[in-house]
Amino acid sequence: MDIYLKKAALHIVDRESGDPIFSQSELDLTKEYVRDYLTKKIQKLSSAQTKTGTLTEDSTFALLSQQAEHDFLSASERLVSRWYEAYKESEEAPSADAFVALYEEDTQMYLAFLKVNYHEGYTHIVDSDESGLKNELIIHRALLSGKTQKADEGIVVNLSNLSYELIEKKYPFSGEKRLYFSTQVIESQPAPSLEENVRVIKKVAEKIGAKFENQKHDVIADVKEAVYDIVEESGQIDAKVVAQKVFKDNVSAQMAFQEEVVEKGYVDQAPLLREVREITEKKYGKQKLKLSNGIELIVPLDVYRNPELIEFINNPDGTISVTIKNVDEVINRL
Repeated sequence: MDIYLKKAALHIVDRESGDPIFSQSELDLTKEYVRDYLTKKIQKLSSAQTKTGTLTEDSTFALLSQQAEHDFLSASERLVSRWYEAYKESEEAPSADAFVALYEEDTQMYLAFLKVNYHEGYTHIVDSDESGLKNELIIHRALLSGKTQKADEGIVVNLSNLSYELIEKKYPFSGEKRLYFSTQVIESQPAPSLEENVRVIKKVAEKIGAKFENQKHDVIADVKEAVYDIVEESGQIDAKVVAQKVFKDNVSAQMAFQEEVVEKGYVDQAPLLREVREITEKKYGKQKLKLSNGIELIVPLDVYRNPELIEFINNPDGTISVTIKNVDEVINRL
């Protein structure tokens, strides 16, 4: 779906110079590179690491987000101020630029808050002295990531129903590394991201699989395939269905799996992103195998499950042989 930017502002957060430098004017959205940069950053916020939730109606962040529709620049400054009050308490949180944007997508109005950290890079400068022009190499310490990279942290809020998508990072606060965006800035408990849920599922499946003497590579393959199939069918992850697909007729393993994933923080049928099908296809649509002899394979799911194309053989000595079959051509790419 297309994003139509309405308003945007850039506020500078240089930790060395103190408080943020708030812009007194909006970004010029008639410039194509500005629109392109912000649009790509907003789109990149949707990923397997993105958490979802809904803001409380009377929360400060929700009220300021809605205020942005009719008093954008003032609301954007207050949003950044609220975020910075929590962020500045971290002794290691880096300098960054904070973008606030108001945009429309599929007839719905959204507000985006994007924090993009500074990176160090090299560039040139043309100087002159008594001998003439002199080209110098200098270090630039306030470079932003490119438009194809996602923001370091950020949130997108649907202004009609206050649902949100969130990317957040842990930073050290008084020596303890923890999340701060959800707990202090938006004061909301998001559902785990797709990646967090799948990480729990994978670890628990490995543990239960080992208990019932299932091959580890088969268990991981089954987990990936189960996640891929379930999300394609329903747009959510269902632990019961995962258990059935991974442990098949082993009811005891299924029950043990369902109990333990909840204990480890998995949230069943958590709301996922609109783009979740595309994300699961990219992230879980292939098996990535690393063999003990150094060989690495990337195998599409449909190929992995086809014994006419690839076969795993358990040898009497405990080793595993992998046979790749019916290959018409081998292409060696540098």
